Amino acid sequence: MWTQYFNFIKLRRGRVIVPIHGEIDFSADNICIEICKELYEKGFPYLELTELGKKEFYGIIPETPLSKQEQTSKKKKF
Repeated sequence: MWTQYFNFIKLRRGRVIVPIHGEIDFSADNICIEICKELYEKGFPYLELTELGKKEFYGIIPETPLSKQEQTSKKKKF
């Protein structure tokens, strides 16, 4: 399902006419992931990668936030 890898942003999920692919219904769950990836890489303004998409397609592993104790200990070290 494409929604695991991409978020649809700025518009309500529905039909959008895109160059080359014509009309795509972004309210459907069965959109080809390769089409979404192609649109994203070409700068399509209504798709953004989820954390899983970043990891799956580009190997980007999200940073884990530091705990308060780790943040405090980092500040003390000069």
